[in-house]
Amino acid sequence: MSTAQQRLDEVRVAIQDILKKGQSVRKGDRQVDRAQLASLRVLEQQYAEAAALEAATNNRRSRQVRLYSGGKGI
Repeated sequence: MSTAQQRLDEVRVAIQDILKKGQSVRKGDRQVDRAQLASLRVLEQQYAEAAALEAATNNRRSRQVRLYSGGKGI
């Protein structure tokens, strides 16, 4: 699994947590705020594009290029 795909999976898990448990938790006089849903959606889009690009790159046949420095001098 690629790095972008792993990050995408982590962001999607974080989004699911926010949707299930809420964006902030309050217990007594303490409050914990999770990440903002909008910023996670932006990250999700960026990582999805990066993962698609990596997948397309991995499916391409690699090309080997050889450069020769020989021949006539100046």
